[in-house]
Amino acid sequence: WQLREKYGDVFTVHLGPRPVVILCGTEAIREALVDHAEAFSGRGTIAVVEPVFQEYGVIFSNGERWKALRRFSLATMRDFGMGKRSVEERIQEEAQCLVEELRKSQGRPGEPGEGD
Repeated sequence: WQLREKYGDVFTVHLGPRPVVILCGTEAIREALVDHAEAFSGRGTIAVVEPVFQEYGVIFSNGERWKALRRFSLATMRDFGMGKRSVEERIQEEAQCLVEELRKSQGRPGEPGEGD
């Protein structure tokens, strides 16, 4: 609170060599996240993982690369059925069909689960 009183609702502090913008108060936060969403949508880097991931991957990327990876990931997950039915439900349905087929080829009538 002392820094806010001295410098206002928006100010910069340096954490080591890195400048960090500090937003105080709901108006400053709303203006940054709503009115200037594109400028404040980036993510900071994590020094320990930077050499390994080199800004690849949905979690560690930024900017246009992040947008492209996110779009690709969402499209791929939709192709695999995300948002429609759970994978578990699909597996259970396929397993029931398999059990029914096995019972038909062995000549055993009945619903799945009976006599098991």
